[in-house]
Amino acid sequence: MARAAELASCLEAVLANRGNANRVLEILEPLAGQEEEEDILCAVRTCSRLFGALLERGELFVGRLPAEEASLADNYSAGDKYKMWMRHRYNDCVGYLAELMGHDAFQVKEMSLSTLMKFVELEAQHPLIKVEWKGTLTFPRELLKVVVDGLLPLHEDASLLISRFQEYMEYDDVRYFVIKAVTESIGQVMQKTKERPPPFYQQNVFSLISPINMPNKESDMVRFMAKQVCLTHCLQFYFQAHKQAFEKMWLSFLKHKLPTGLYKKVLVILHDSVLPYMNEPTLMIDFLTVAYGIGGAISLLALNGLFILIHQHNL
Repeated sequence: MARAAELASCLEAVLANRGNANRVLEILEPLAGQEEEEDILCAVRTCSRLFGALLERGELFVGRLPAEEASLADNYSAGDKYKMWMRHRYNDCVGYLAELMGHDAFQVKEMSLSTLMKFVELEAQHPLIKVEWKGTLTFPRELLKVVVDGLLPLHEDASLLISRFQEYMEYDDVRYFVIKAVTESIGQVMQKTKERPPPFYQQNVFSLISPINMPNKESDMVRFMAKQVCLTHCLQFYFQAHKQAFEKMWLSFLKHKLPTGLYKKVLVILHDSVLPYMNEPTLMIDFLTVAYGIGGAISLLALNGLFILIHQHNL
């Protein structure tokens, strides 16, 4: 209780007077050390309120952020220096929350995830990217990539946390940038593991991408987290880009050998959840051929997939 009162006092002081900005370090401190679970949760809640308010009030620096030392230069106003300093502390907070998505306690993981997604939503509404011209897409894709990386640990089953994340995939722009981030993650992990990804990682990727509900047509894309003005002019492009990104993601995932049990899971959903949303479904033939060679029930499922390609997609 003492820590909660202390953090509440810091929060009130920082939001009330810019002269108290340094007290944000007291709020961040519990996120960085080996603190008790309740203290961490309290600090996460406090950070959520603090940086949520600063984003809404426009008190974080917008645009390319100078290095912290450079931001102290005399050619910046006191107001800009404050916003730059707070933006750096916000970045620190995001880094801590990303690490806490791997905490042992699920409640800490879950609250870190929901706080990061609150920041994604607020950045989508109050972009920290400087808009160069009207209509520029300002979705916080880098922040969302941090979240996706946290959902895809290499050596731990993250299916429970991923299930908590699925509600955000109903947003068309979130879904699109998650798909892009997953493809990027697969490339990075394959390079790091020399094409031998850990089974936990592959299962986590499948848990994240298998429930994706793709739009069937442009008019289905009506729910965006980012400001609608940024998106209305490019729905046609966005819909086509969605399909291209979806196809690339699945091809990247299936290019590498899977655990045997995962072949079956993929083959079961392939017909209804993957092939209809690909621009070129016949690109799946390599995966199906490999799966057919495994034998048993997996071969039968793969044969069914090949049959569908032949009869429905003119293989």
